Amino acid sequence: MKDAAYQDELGATAACTVRLLETSISDEDERKHTVQGDAWFGSVRAAAALGAKGHRAVLQVKNNSGLFPKSFITDALENAPGGVHIVLKGTAPNGIDLVAIGYRYSTKTTLFFVATADAGSTTPGKPYEMKYTDDHGNVCVRLVERPDIVSKFFLDSNTIDKHNQSRQYDLALEKTWLTQDPYFHLATTLLGIIINPPNAREDSKMTIKKFAGVLCYQLVTNTSAFLSSPVREPRLLSEISLPAVTSASATEVSDVTTSPSGEGQNRHIPIRTLKDNNGLLHHQVCFPVTVGKNGKKSTLTRLCKLCKENEGKKHLVGYYCLTCGESNSFCCPNKYNIERDCFKEHVENIKRTSKRMRG
Repeated sequence: MKDAAYQDELGATAACTVRLLETSISDEDERKHTVQGDAWFGSVRAAAALGAKGHRAVLQVKNNSGLFPKSFITDALENAPGGVHIVLKGTAPNGIDLVAIGYRYSTKTTLFFVATADAGSTTPGKPYEMKYTDDHGNVCVRLVERPDIVSKFFLDSNTIDKHNQSRQYDLALEKTWLTQDPYFHLATTLLGIIINPPNAREDSKMTIKKFAGVLCYQLVTNTSAFLSSPVREPRLLSEISLPAVTSASATEVSDVTTSPSGEGQNRHIPIRTLKDNNGLLHHQVCFPVTVGKNGKKSTLTRLCKLCKENEGKKHLVGYYCLTCGESNSFCCPNKYNIERDCFKEHVENIKRTSKRMRG
């Protein structure tokens, strides 16, 4: 980063912090943002630089304590109990008003923060819940007072830790997708970082595993509408591989079929993709090619669902709707000497789901 912007006047970490801010906020965004950062980002220079850019900053200070009154705060709170804090106000060399905060959350540890003067209030906020075990083995909770600006900081500061825990343990991406390819490993890590279940009512929250499955399914199938409650159960991700998807308005049927790939697995290449009234894409694919005990290959066929239900006719077809499942087999036009297009009729007959019902 030696040749990067702001490096000479701010130093490595403060310059990196400012560049990250400029990358995250577009030039058209004229709002005033509050930037929170852990000890890697925290310094007086970083807070002052962010303030000079017209934004608020709340940064934790640890090793990068230049221009910060760390020794004074440490001495002032040396024998103080948990819940005591001290606030000092000063002006940075570039003229930005800053606040230095020392917070004693236990009898042994003091935390240090630097913030722009307009970043928040130092009046008492939501207390810290300290859990401890008493002499009888019971888990007890003691409320430790802390400034409001520190309370709000810790409300958001563990977001990265939560993502790491979900990526490493809940989703277990490193264990599930073993690879020696560093780029693929980086891609799975980024996927794990961005996955976070959306806010919803308490009775309708998804688990992170379910949300990751729905998100990946929609990415793989190029779904344009994100339904909170899918009308039908989606296909397993291990059964779906869509290297090429036709446009949503495609009506022509090609001769591309599924082909064996790997150990008994088939790649589902859609011969046609249509969109229903909810914006969900439906892919018409061939049944997988199977190999019998005699070594001969054969393609599964099933009765067309609409022909059987509406006309009582038994038309065996080798195509089905990948989105709705293998039980949904439908005729194709100009295939098997059949003129009707049951797959298109199936997609058009799907009723629109109201947002109220889905919410």
